[in-house]
Amino acid sequence: MKHTLSRQLALSIGFLTVGFLAVSPAFAGQDCECLGNGKRIKEGGVICLQIGSSQRYLARCERNLNNTSWKKISDGCPVSQMSPWTSKPPAPTHG
Repeated sequence: MKHTLSRQLALSIGFLTVGFLAVSPAFAGQDCECLGNGKRIKEGGVICLQIGSSQRYLARCERNLNNTSWKKISDGCPVSQMSPWTSKPPAPTHG
């Protein structure tokens, strides 16, 4: 009787331990970040990754199996340009 009780207690503790270990990784890393271009980017953030001296592409920080990684969105990166012609604001009118 005493042997059966000890065995049940040991099994219960074992199952609880396994259950705790299986569930705990799901709670890890709620504020995940990726490292890119020397900066930390939060999960969901999008940046232009510079790989070497010539390769650049748009990528999003995502989680894959509880690890963060970069997902390529598109080749190249968007570029904004300023117009060489700047318009002057209208002259103030006094009246």
